Amino acid sequence: MDYAFHTVDVFTPTPFNGAQITVFPQAEGLSARQMQVIAREVNHPETVFVLPGKSTVSAELKVFSPLSERAVGSHSVVAAARALVHSKVLATSKENSTIQFSQGNKVFDVMLSQHEDRLLTQLSMSVNAQVDRYVPDAKELQAALGLGAHDIETLKAKTLFVSCDSSYLIVPLRSLDAVYRARFNLEAWSRSSAGSAPVNELLVYCSETESLQTDFHLRILGAHIAQDESPPVGAAIPAFVASLCETRGLADGTHAFWLERGHKAQRQSVLKVEFVKKATAAMVVRVGGDAVLVASGTMRAPENE
Repeated sequence: MDYAFHTVDVFTPTPFNGAQITVFPQAEGLSARQMQVIAREVNHPETVFVLPGKSTVSAELKVFSPLSERAVGSHSVVAAARALVHSKVLATSKENSTIQFSQGNKVFDVMLSQHEDRLLTQLSMSVNAQVDRYVPDAKELQAALGLGAHDIETLKAKTLFVSCDSSYLIVPLRSLDAVYRARFNLEAWSRSSAGSAPVNELLVYCSETESLQTDFHLRILGAHIAQDESPPVGAAIPAFVASLCETRGLADGTHAFWLERGHKAQRQSVLKVEFVKKATAAMVVRVGGDAVLVASGTMRAPENE
């Protein structure tokens, strides 16, 4: 059986920029094993498979990297919404509407704003983050990232372990140059005090950016990520926001900023982030942006052994 797919460039208004995500808008009938084989064949950072939703949920999403199943991130949601609207699986009768996607038992509120051919998508999440200040020391971080003593920020921000749906070591750096010189060293990481921590990826960031519009530049590193790769950061945004609240002493209320991922010359993504911080309630994080559809086709389902 053949399954239709769409390739979507996410967090960009311009084709052939942003993060490449492939979406199968009608994936019912595929097993998890088949989805993993397809994701490996597509070989994009993430492939999204859309299944029928239940009750008020418009669709259930399953997300796979070439290596494993992953949690839904804002980039997954934005790509899925763009593909579903294009394929008319999802109807948007109003300029502004709210729908729901799910992954397992978790339900996501998704706001859609349609303006002619442009679809802006915003994912809203309730976040209860766990923050741990027990992190590798400066020398261990330098060795794990291949950086020098002056590259890691220690005054304006602090390195933290943050867990939401996934766990990240979040490391502030002092320059954009340091962000792209960083190289994850698995051997040094394994020898560090964090070697046994349940963390698969590190998020490095700095306040130096390429665009005047953006406030931070982010990059994900990890053992299964190529040294010259800059994969989507959407799934790490809740943890990043929690780290900012922890290190910058942000007051209760609504905050907003813009993030960039990747170089302008190499598929840069731009994300708008809003969050509401309250001392007595879970933090609400909203992440959104543009997406453009660049390709469509069909793929034969692999054998289900």
